[in-house]
Amino acid sequence: MTDKIMMELAKMQTKIRSYELEIKSYKDLLLKRDEEITELRKKVELKDLEEKMIAKNKSYLELKVLKDQEQIEENKKLKKGKNESKRRSK
Repeated sequence: MTDKIMMELAKMQTKIRSYELEIKSYKDLLLKRDEEITELRKKVELKDLEEKMIAKNKSYLELKVLKDQEQIEENKKLKKGKNESKRRSK
C-alpha cells in the first residue's frame, strides 16, 4: 500500500513540475508578447507624431505660399498703379 501511495505521489509531483514548467513557458511568451506590443505602440506613436509634424509643416508652407502669392499680386497692382500715374502726369 505504501509503495502504491509513494508511486502516485511521485507521479503527481512529476505532473506538478511539468505544469509549472508549462506555466513558466507561457508566462515567458506573454512577457515577450507584451514587450513587442509596447515596442509597436511606441513606433505607432512616433509615426503619428511624425505625420502630425509633417502635416503641420505642410499647412504652414501652404499658408506661406498663399501669402507670398497674395503679396506678389498686390505688388503687381501697386506697380501697375504707379506706371499709370506716371503716364497721366506726363
